[in-house]
Amino acid sequence: MKKILLLAVVAVMAVSASAQNWYLGGSLGYSHEEQEIEGEKLKGDVFSIAPELGYNLNENWAVGASLNYTWVKDAYNMFAINPYARYTYFRTENNLVNLFVDGGFGIGYQKPDEGDSTTVWNIGFKPGIALNVTEKFSFVAHVGFLGYADNKAAGKTYGVSLDGSDLSFGFYYNF
Repeated sequence: MKKILLLAVVAVMAVSASAQNWYLGGSLGYSHEEQEIEGEKLKGDVFSIAPELGYNLNENWAVGASLNYTWVKDAYNMFAINPYARYTYFRTENNLVNLFVDGGFGIGYQKPDEGDSTTVWNIGFKPGIALNVTEKFSFVAHVGFLGYADNKAAGKTYGVSLDGSDLSFGFYYNF
């Protein structure tokens, strides 16, 4: 009985030590867009949610993935998974601000309200910044994209994009 109890205590300690390397977070977004195409005014609501789970391998490297769901009113629903590797290349002395770049790919599907679903995918790099408010809680922002994306409905894109449509904000809780 003592051996089983000792083994259980050691297992709990190992899991607790390992849990310190995990982080959980994500982003949530909503926008209302208005466009004029060929004299016709179009309005639409866009909602997105992207929970994220990651693991810090060491001080500079982490791996993780996000599950993204986007709904565009009267247009389409899209679901994708985006695994990545993160390299943190700069930290302030007090570790308040971290600069990093995520390299990864995403694959998913887009289902229009009318028509057949299509596969969407991308591969590339996204730079980011983390503001570590406490040891456990961080605000995170990504801006831009360098890579290639293929969406049969919207077409193929590649290159560097640094406009406002490639800006996202989120948070992390570090275990």
